[in-house]
Parts: sequence; structure tokens; C-alpha cells
Amino acid sequence: MLVTEAKHWRVHLAPNQSLIGRCVIPLKRHAGDLADLTQDEMIEFFHLVSAIEDSLKRAFAATMFNWSCYMNNAYQETPPDPHVHWWAVPRYSHVVEFEGCIFNDPHFGNPYDHSRWLEVPVDLRRKIANRIRANLPPL
Repeated sequence: MLVTEAKHWRVHLAPNQSLIGRCVIPLKRHAGDLADLTQDEMIEFFHLVSAIEDSLKRAFAATMFNWSCYMNNAYQETPPDPHVHWWAVPRYSHVVEFEGCIFNDPHFGNPYDHSRWLEVPVDLRRKIANRIRANLPPL
């Protein structure tokens, strides 16, 4: 579910909302490694980091963020075909209530549990994406 896009990147709400507001940010063009990114792509990405963090703080009072660029799954295929993308994972020191649903972060202060999975109904995902979008500063 698309939240917003910039010249080089798209921001999608991730299917897994065990940590409300979790997003995936793929590069629009194909690049298989961070070393392949242009200076413009990197600068724009860092602007997106600021915008996404600001939005999630305002939308859901996110406490802090974990950012990651895993591409391990691409190497489970032969030949591998990795594509640069980032994960924005907001972390919460408190429970978040949104649209009657309770979201918590039981591992706050520690690495988050990648096996925790919460796929919310499409209508709720749309409302989460709209809340993030409404709180985004201009890109």
C-alpha cells in the first residue's frame, strides 16, 4: 500500500503491522547493492528518513526507530536478484490504540522480534497509511 513517493523512492506500508506504521522503502530503479546508489538517491533517502520519522512520531507517538536494509531472501534463489530497499520500523515504549485496535511493542529496548506478525484488514491498513500521509512534512 503506497504511502508516498519521491523522485527515487517509494514508501509502502508493510503488510506486517505488529509495530504500527512499519514501512518498506524500495528504490524505484533496480540496484542490487547499496554501493550502486547514486549520491542523489542517498541524499533523497536521508530526507525521507527524516520525513518518515517525523510523520510516525506525530501520527502514533513513535519513540524511536530501527532502520534496516536486508536483502538476504534474494540470495535464497539462484541466481540471486537483490533489489535495494529499506525497512522503517517504529518502536514504542507505550501501547498505541488506533481505530479500536491495540498495538504494543513487548520487546522495546531490545531488537524487535522478526517472527511477530500482525496482518491487519485492508481498511485498517488504509487508515494507518492515511494517518502517516496526513502527518508527512513536504518532501
